[in-house]
Amino acid sequence: MEKIKFAIVGCGQIAKKHLLQINAIGTLIAICDSDPDQVPSLVDTTDLLFFSSLETLLSANLPIDVMVICTPNGLHASQAKLCLQAGYHVLVEKPLALTKQDAIAVFETSMQSKQYLFTVLQNRFNNPVQAVHQAIQDGKLGKIFSVQVSCYWHRGVAYYQHPWHGNKTLDGGILFTQFSHFIDLLLWYFGEVKNVSAIMHNVNHPQTELLEDEGAVLLQFERGIIGTIQFSTNAYQKNMEGAVTIIAEKGTVKIGGAYLNEIVYQETESPILSASTDPQKSLEQVYHSMLRTLQYGEPYYADPKESVNTIALIERIYKAANN
Repeated sequence: MEKIKFAIVGCGQIAKKHLLQINAIGTLIAICDSDPDQVPSLVDTTDLLFFSSLETLLSANLPIDVMVICTPNGLHASQAKLCLQAGYHVLVEKPLALTKQDAIAVFETSMQSKQYLFTVLQNRFNNPVQAVHQAIQDGKLGKIFSVQVSCYWHRGVAYYQHPWHGNKTLDGGILFTQFSHFIDLLLWYFGEVKNVSAIMHNVNHPQTELLEDEGAVLLQFERGIIGTIQFSTNAYQKNMEGAVTIIAEKGTVKIGGAYLNEIVYQETESPILSASTDPQKSLEQVYHSMLRTLQYGEPYYADPKESVNTIALIERIYKAANN
């Protein structure tokens, strides 16, 4: 079967991880970045076509199957729409958009163009994350009482010297850039949220345009579950924790590790057995799921509507913090 052909739009750090997966399952045809100096750090361009704008790439009408969007957050929605309208499938890095309205517009464009919209939610493939999700679906934990998300990460001065980091229009905020995966998992585990309240402040990153570098969120799910999220990019020197703790009728379980890749503890009526995960393998699973969809029509592991719901909840949280 012919290999899937790709183009990468945006040649920053995350693009390097995508390039590894593309080389494993397909063929990279072209790359696109407004800054030519970014390109040598990504690939040897000898056998590749380079474009300095998405518009010129699209106008070239190349035999590409999937456009991989790895640009700053604030460009994802508009660029994904252009690629879909041009007749290409799209794999877009998180977040899909920075507003619910834009996220819906991308989803509707995908439906109208009859092109696939693939989103990157790779933490769902972590063994512990999947094991706990299955336990919830199977009722092994009984009634869920509450859930706590704890995210204590470090983002220092050097991080925000990058041109778009901390820019309100291109970054959007740390709930989008650093912690949207955790919010996706809450919705995947527990469903819709009924009520939201939040407090945020920016106490340690005055050089940014962002509302927050830490905050606390209180959620009430439609199922009656109480949820809390405490998040910060002010941890000293390094990322300290990214964890989800569930308190339930038949068990208490905590997923942690550097990237939600291990079960820290479990005290449950029915054991949730799970080995730790190599975080690098999770993006590989994203690509394999996409490949099965393109070649065999199998459902992709995440419906793009789920990404829309994540953006909508983040937007609600920011609105609650501003009231």
